[in-house]
Amino acid sequence: MNDFPWRVRVSSVEGETARVSARRLQFTVGRPLEFDPESGHLTALEYVLGALGAEIVNGLRVFARRRRLAIDNVEAVVDGTLDNPLTYLEVIGETGHPGLSRLSVRVYVASPHDEPTLRRLWDDTLARLPLVCTLRDAGSVRFDLDLTMTE
Repeated sequence: MNDFPWRVRVSSVEGETARVSARRLQFTVGRPLEFDPESGHLTALEYVLGALGAEIVNGLRVFARRRRLAIDNVEAVVDGTLDNPLTYLEVIGETGHPGLSRLSVRVYVASPHDEPTLRRLWDDTLARLPLVCTLRDAGSVRFDLDLTMTE
């Protein structure tokens, strides 16, 4: 089963947007980078950051359920820093590249379980998530876990 492909189809739409189709679902992606906070479309970069956070949040819930561990709440904040976003804009004299130079993911978990149990869940989950495993080896990525014990 090592060669099972995941495939999406990406088509241009009006303006500077693309439609992504996966299975029977679709979503629209805006420009590669956007500097206008009022833009009506998420960028490809924002989708990547969101996908990474969603993978971790949903992954923690899935693996907790498999281990019969209660998770009251999970939230992730994902920050990405580009080496130099001005190179995307083709600003004359700028050096570097527009790629991610740093990723930081801080995950907040509320659970009644003790810290060692949740740390094992955290480590086991990160070891099995496709985007985490891909991006962890690609550069400077930091994954932090903040725990809140609930009753």
